[in-house]
Amino acid sequence: MGAEGETRPRKVVLIDHDPQASSSYWVEHRSPHLPPIHVIPAHQRTSMYQTQTFAYRIPIDTDVIIVDAHSNSRDRDLEALLKLSDIVLVPILASPIDIRAGGRFIAELLTHRAFRAAPRPVGVISNRVQPKTETAQKLAHFLECLDVPNVATFRDTPAYHEAMEDGRGIAELHDSRGARREYAEWRNLVQWIESQTLGATRTPTAIRSMPLAVARKSETSTSAQA
Repeated sequence: MGAEGETRPRKVVLIDHDPQASSSYWVEHRSPHLPPIHVIPAHQRTSMYQTQTFAYRIPIDTDVIIVDAHSNSRDRDLEALLKLSDIVLVPILASPIDIRAGGRFIAELLTHRAFRAAPRPVGVISNRVQPKTETAQKLAHFLECLDVPNVATFRDTPAYHEAMEDGRGIAELHDSRGARREYAEWRNLVQWIESQTLGATRTPTAIRSMPLAVARKSETSTSAQA
C-alpha cells in the first residue's frame, strides 16, 4: 500500500503480433527506471523446447493487456484476435490510400462473424495528422461518415519518433513541447477506453488472455469436439 490517495501502478502486458515488431523494439529501448511493461513477442516462433502456452503465458497479476495486431489480420487471424479483445482501436493515417484501406478493414471487422456474435466497442484513432491540410480534411470527412467514433487525433510530430527511440510514452517526454501538445488527445483516448470497459463482461478472461496461436488452437479443438 502506498501513501494515502496513491494508487498502485497498473501492470501492463503488451502482446506483439505485428511481424514488424515495433512494439517489441520500443520496449527493448525502455529504461529500467521507468514503469515496466511486460512484452510477449507473439510474432516470433517458439523454440523446439518451449510450448506456445508456456512462452506466451501472461502474468497472473496483469491489469491491462494490449494486443498490437498486424494490419493484414483477416478471417481466422482476425477472429482469434477478436476473442482476445474487449475493445478494438483502429489507427488510420491521414492519406488517401490509408483512408480507403481503413474503411475496408472496418467494414470487414463490423461484418465478421466473431464480431456479430459478440459485439464490442470500436474506435478510430486519427494518426499522424497535419492540421488544416487537405488530407486531414478528407480524413475528418471520412470519419464523419462512419458509425464509429474518432476517439483521438494525434499530430504528425517528431515527439513520437523520440518516444519510439527512447522507449518512452508521450506522457513521459516531460521536456518536449510537441509531446505536451499531445497530452489532451491521449487523455481523451484513455478516458474513452475506461468508459467502455466499466462493467464489461463480453469475453471470458480465460479465452481473452490467450495469445493468437493458442486461441486458434483452442478454437480448432472446440470445433473438432462439436
